[in-house]
Amino acid sequence: MTISFPSGLQHVMEVCRLVCQSHRSRIKAVNEVARTRRVDPQTVTSACTRSLGIGTDDLDKFLLPENSEAFCEHLVRRFPRYQKEIEAFFTELDGKKDQTLNDPLGAIRVLFPDEKKDLLRLVLLHDIRKRFSAWSERHDIPEDIRREMSKMWKQIDKV
Repeated sequence: MTISFPSGLQHVMEVCRLVCQSHRSRIKAVNEVARTRRVDPQTVTSACTRSLGIGTDDLDKFLLPENSEAFCEHLVRRFPRYQKEIEAFFTELDGKKDQTLNDPLGAIRVLFPDEKKDLLRLVLLHDIRKRFSAWSERHDIPEDIRREMSKMWKQIDKV
């Protein structure tokens, strides 16, 4: 683990590694991390739940192999400063060492679900605007339809 990580994030990642790679239960992983770090197990549990804004049920779901991407995104939202390190940890954990971490979509992972929806809407509106623009210039489309598309295109520009 990188020394510059906050200790709580280190605890979370160590618990995650033990559960995912060593197939320990969450409770055994928490106890082992607490023992090796010489802290109370409640400190590790708190780092894995309260500091992440989740309960133990949510943590158990995040620790399932099929939810590692969702867990990664959650950690990145909570610790955006450590995005590359968190993504590298999960890439290694999932055995995808050959994938590049310079993913252009990486910035999207820090967005909350509502922010992602808003961004998607903006991208779709931009695409619709381009299509309306192209269609409004075609001469094989009746003039009244081209005018209507032009009006819609201008309405999209206002958004």
